[in-house]
Amino acid sequence: MHPILRLAVPVIATVLLIACDNEQPTPTPTPSPTASVIATAPLPPTASAMATTSPTATATQTPTAFPTAPAGPTPPAGYAASCASAFPWAKQVTRPFVCFEEPKAGAVVSRGNVLTVRGYAGGSFENNVVVEVRTVNASGVMASGTMFKMPTTYVAPDAGMPGFWQLTFTLPASGQPSNARVIAYFESPRDGSRVAEASVDIALK
Repeated sequence: MHPILRLAVPVIATVLLIACDNEQPTPTPTPSPTASVIATAPLPPTASAMATTSPTATATQTPTAFPTAPAGPTPPAGYAASCASAFPWAKQVTRPFVCFEEPKAGAVVSRGNVLTVRGYAGGSFENNVVVEVRTVNASGVMASGTMFKMPTTYVAPDAGMPGFWQLTFTLPASGQPSNARVIAYFESPRDGSRVAEASVDIALK
């Protein structure tokens, strides 16, 4: 071999090896996984239950007609033996009065039950009557506040004559056993003074 070629071959081989090393592809970096955030809509607020207060039991009043009692010249059945027997039916009364047929004195009524209050009256301006129920303690002292109070009118054949009245109502279900006083009265339209009054005591259980 020519001496020049003998020297050139190793040099060329070395150059080619270096070039091959420089041309090796650089490894592509693997991308790091990124956390993906998924937007979620907030849940709608739930409706909170609102506390409701039960109404306290109160007396209800339902005026009704006196059973089987006529308003004409014929007296109601049993009138001659009633609390108003001193006042002839369909005649002008000699003095103002109000009286009870029901309840009877000492009647026992359960709370939450219906109490019927009825009677006769005469001599009231425009036939007005007011009925109240008040509790009474063991010493016989009547409460200042009323358990029940309602005005009504009595039905008479004509002005100035005796007539009948009736109320029915439900006693409040709550409360302790006690005595009660049922009061019926009417007042003067002039000065508000009480013209006639009657009362009867009952027991509530």
